[in-house]
Amino acid sequence: MPQMYCDCCHKKTAHKIVMKRCDQTHDSLLKAFFCFVSTVVQGDHYVKMEKQYYCRACNHQSEPQPAILPNVKAA
Repeated sequence: MPQMYCDCCHKKTAHKIVMKRCDQTHDSLLKAFFCFVSTVVQGDHYVKMEKQYYCRACNHQSEPQPAILPNVKAA
């Protein structure tokens, strides 16, 4: 389990990772139709998922902080 800072506990705690289905918003009926056809052709077993991090101590959802890599130079 990753160690992350929890805003609720105000300290670094262990966090569990839960996969959640991404919300699909379609702007038009045509776009929704093409997404449906694409899903049927590719197989409907594929669903876009996103990671969500929850504190093990208080069960508060946390946002992951971007990783800072020391001694890395930009090209």
